Amino acid sequence: MKELVVEEPIDQKTFTAAVEKFSAWHDQEAHPLGQNKYQDLIPPKSPGQGQQYAFEVDLDKCTGCKACVTACHNENGLDEDETWRSVGLIQGGTSSNSAIQHVTTACHHCVEPACMKGCPTLAYTKDPTTGIVQHLEDQCFGCQYCILKCPYDVPKYNKKRGIVHKCDMCIGRLSVGQAPACARACPNGAIRITLVDKKDVKNNPSEYVKLPDAPASDYAYPTTKYKTRRIFPSPMESVDYYTIKPEHSHLSLVFMLVLTQLSVGSFLAEFILKRMINPHYSHVSDLFHIPMALGFGLLALASSIFHLGRPHLAFRAILGFKTSWLSREIVAFSLFTILAILYALGYWLEPLERFLTTLFLGSNPLDVLALSVIVSGMMGIFCSMMVYRDTKRPFWDNHLTTFKFFLTSAILGSAMTLLSSTLLGIFNRGVPLSYISQDIGMIFCKIICSATGLKLLLEASIFMYLGEGNLSFFKKTAVLLTRQLRTQTHWRFGCGILGGIILPLLFMLINNDFNAITITIFSVLILGVSLAGELLERYLFFRAVVPLKMP
Repeated sequence: MKELVVEEPIDQKTFTAAVEKFSAWHDQEAHPLGQNKYQDLIPPKSPGQGQQYAFEVDLDKCTGCKACVTACHNENGLDEDETWRSVGLIQGGTSSNSAIQHVTTACHHCVEPACMKGCPTLAYTKDPTTGIVQHLEDQCFGCQYCILKCPYDVPKYNKKRGIVHKCDMCIGRLSVGQAPACARACPNGAIRITLVDKKDVKNNPSEYVKLPDAPASDYAYPTTKYKTRRIFPSPMESVDYYTIKPEHSHLSLVFMLVLTQLSVGSFLAEFILKRMINPHYSHVSDLFHIPMALGFGLLALASSIFHLGRPHLAFRAILGFKTSWLSREIVAFSLFTILAILYALGYWLEPLERFLTTLFLGSNPLDVLALSVIVSGMMGIFCSMMVYRDTKRPFWDNHLTTFKFFLTSAILGSAMTLLSSTLLGIFNRGVPLSYISQDIGMIFCKIICSATGLKLLLEASIFMYLGEGNLSFFKKTAVLLTRQLRTQTHWRFGCGILGGIILPLLFMLINNDFNAITITIFSVLILGVSLAGELLERYLFFRAVVPLKMP
């Protein structure tokens, strides 16, 4: 057996003397790595009038070691797959003059935070003294709209908890005179807290978050200052500049948007139909049409709940009405639903109709309600459009989004009215089927054909960017549609052409020979295939968008 090796014990007296010596040295503030160094990482005084705290990053000192990422993760108790601070990389130049630079980044605590303005539940606050943007976890219901709104990809969604959260500049540490965890952890002192003048940030936005591939600073007015003594060669790009991947599909929002637009379009088409149809058939047609239009609207609102991480707090959605387009969308469609239900009950319950007649001073209450339903629904579609345009993502923030949303309403509303009119002609023998197919059918098929043709042309216009030399946001979207999302794109245009153009044209060409079965099949196919096409279009709307983000 080998003998055990026993090390010589430590001299206790020598060890105690060393500890006492170090303690005395620390008390005299003689240690060069003591608290004085960490105090230099924060301003000596609190922000004054018109000032706020901000991160300052010395790029010449950042080596990309990610000590700041680890410190932030540990300090805030984040899950394994979560990060509030990240380290990016930019590179570029020429073969003779190349450059590479690591970039550490977290929340920029903007002067006008996009996340705060977009939040429908008021789950964000900007401290009036420090300027730090904080997220109130108890107030959040997990709609994730702040993620779409933030141009710097700062808020992070925690699926387990069903909420979003973000960097708060370690406000608890700052309040007791300590530097944030990321600043303390950086071995080179690349991160520190400084004071900035909010007016200067707004007057000179390009001086803040001044980095290649960083979003424009005149949207939310970020306050992080990146400084360097180097002059970067041109061009400099993010290391993932040429990496293009589809975004989240948000399927519940796909169904919500398409079905709300279908429902609103159906009520509008029904209103138009009343002015065309023989008054003798008008009241009978509503008994078929209104329940179908209302049903799709209710289904749309139900599907939207599945997008929330904490759906039981959905009632908070109206709190941000003053600033959030999402809140306004929810309010508009809630009003639309209430009015639509009241409108439907007015047809089915005679006592209610009499009460409404008294309430509206003898005027036709159902006509007034019909207009109210249409106006509130149109307001809802407008707010839906603004929800996405307000994110400033180029594929969303343009007039094509406006046209797409309203054209979807026209296409599907007309298709559903065609189907409900067909059902009227089949189940009510007092309404001639020939009248349905030759008069009503012709008008709505023309609307479907023209609206679908225009919409497909607008959608196809994105492919013109494939010929661009630069890899712009629009070219990246076009590349996604023709590569990773090629199959879905083919199906979208196939369904659009078949359901919105070919079938309506056939309906108009041979409607004189239609019997009950044929007209029903055509009506169901036009609505079904067109609806599939519009759902695919909205699916691609989410998946093919290229987000704004930091390098």
